[in-house]
Amino acid sequence: MNRIIIFFAVLLASSTTPLSAQFQAVRIDALALMTGTLHAGVDFTLDKKLSLDASLYWNPMKFDAFRSKLLIGQAGVRFWRFEPHAGPFFGAYAAAGRYDMGDRRRHHKGILAGAGASYGYSWMLGRRWSLIAEIGAGLYYVRDTRREYFTPWSEDEIIRRSRRLMLLPSKAEIGFSCLF
Repeated sequence: MNRIIIFFAVLLASSTTPLSAQFQAVRIDALALMTGTLHAGVDFTLDKKLSLDASLYWNPMKFDAFRSKLLIGQAGVRFWRFEPHAGPFFGAYAAAGRYDMGDRRRHHKGILAGAGASYGYSWMLGRRWSLIAEIGAGLYYVRDTRREYFTPWSEDEIIRRSRRLMLLPSKAEIGFSCLF
């Protein structure tokens, strides 16, 4: 009798889970790679139309004439129209990170934190591969230090510190996703 109860309990539990075989996805952003930024992320299916998104932006570039170092993490949820990893979706996310950017003339270094919203679409290319396009904007608190380089010795070097809220474009992604 206990085996029959356990069998029906397992059958009931397995019938309430989604029937799709794809519960996670790992993605790489091809558009960010063209700028030298590595943007990788993972998606975990939470419900029939909801997934959790976590991604990381990393750019270690430092040249003589230009510096673009950043490390930014984003976490959020995606609300899918039909099912996770297929079709249109809306996203809401929070982000935080550090940056160090500039050229020979001006240099910005600081931190940022904020939240944003996005819209995207996922096209299935095969059983395990999809193409994702996403665009978004957010409101961010930015605290940075700006300085001018190559100040003559006869003048004082000016270092400006600022804190502000900025509405910024925060996502522009065209990437490939592997589902498993």
